[in-house]
Amino acid sequence: MINKERINKVLDHKNSTAVSIIIPTKVIGDYEVNRIRWKNEISEVQDKLEKQGIEKTSFLKPAIDLLEDPKFWANQSSGLAGYFSEDFNEIVHLIEEPQSLNVVSDTFIATPILLSKINKQRLFLLTISQNKVRFFEAVSSGIFPVKIDDLVPADMDTALNLDIQKETLHPTSQGLTNTSHFKDKSKIRLEQYLKMIDDGLWPVLEGEKVPLVLAAVEEYHSLYRELSRYKHISPHMLMGNTDTMSPAELRLQLEPVFKDLSSKEHNLISDKLNQDFENKNVVKNEDDLLFNLEIDNIETIILPSNTEEDKANTLQLEKVLRTCYSRNIDVTIRDDFDSLAAITRSEVVVQGIS
Repeated sequence: MINKERINKVLDHKNSTAVSIIIPTKVIGDYEVNRIRWKNEISEVQDKLEKQGIEKTSFLKPAIDLLEDPKFWANQSSGLAGYFSEDFNEIVHLIEEPQSLNVVSDTFIATPILLSKINKQRLFLLTISQNKVRFFEAVSSGIFPVKIDDLVPADMDTALNLDIQKETLHPTSQGLTNTSHFKDKSKIRLEQYLKMIDDGLWPVLEGEKVPLVLAAVEEYHSLYRELSRYKHISPHMLMGNTDTMSPAELRLQLEPVFKDLSSKEHNLISDKLNQDFENKNVVKNEDDLLFNLEIDNIETIILPSNTEEDKANTLQLEKVLRTCYSRNIDVTIRDDFDSLAAITRSEVVVQGIS
């Protein structure tokens, strides 16, 4: 999972040779395919650098060194983006499968990570029990664990350094009894446990607007919602104990949530398009679209579902997505569009016509 700080480092690079390498990767099966794809892209990059007369290529060493790391290639998500220059290198695991691409320029091609970040068909899943805490990033095509071991407690006992079960019964003059005092104490401990989880996840969640689905017993749901700083907790819930569920099983449980997200987004955009029966707020001409983007008259960018396959327009798409990201302009992907389009805030402004 890539956070805003890492994205900004990629976006802010300028002025020196910048190499972007992007490949789809296999999560299971023949991991050697991943390594070979990476090797082929590196070979193409080296040819491009040579043709451009760039002799100093030592900055590619981190990319080349990965070819000798079999464990790295055996632990992949749906794609991989690598960014390399004299003063910077970054590896990003992608949750959506990209097209293979390599670019030598003076800026990086951040399109795959921007598409991932602004994807509205994206969820966070937080599973909580007394015995385990897990966090996932999920998209329509899969689900991926996010490492949080160093951020949140492993379980309730670890968090509070106690064993609640041993304190369930208390000796009194009448023998052993389960006291109301303990019940109050138990709720306080649960609140402390959930608060520690929420505080630990905040560096991951801060600045995000992605729906967070909770998987826990009913008591945890209401309490976590009350105390959490994150304001985008989904009304959808996975109930009961999910400790033994695999990521694939959890993703299956999330299918109704994804259907709901997809339906809402599709209907929202369709309603806007249908209401604009005179097409005064829809722009499909590329020059007009870019001009309206420049003057901040774009409300929503519409990308065709095959947009990454058009490598000829890689730099143009990069420019559009960078602008959308910096200005918080909505981006949606549609199967019923075959080219870039946009919905404007006010009527489409045609350059040169007043």
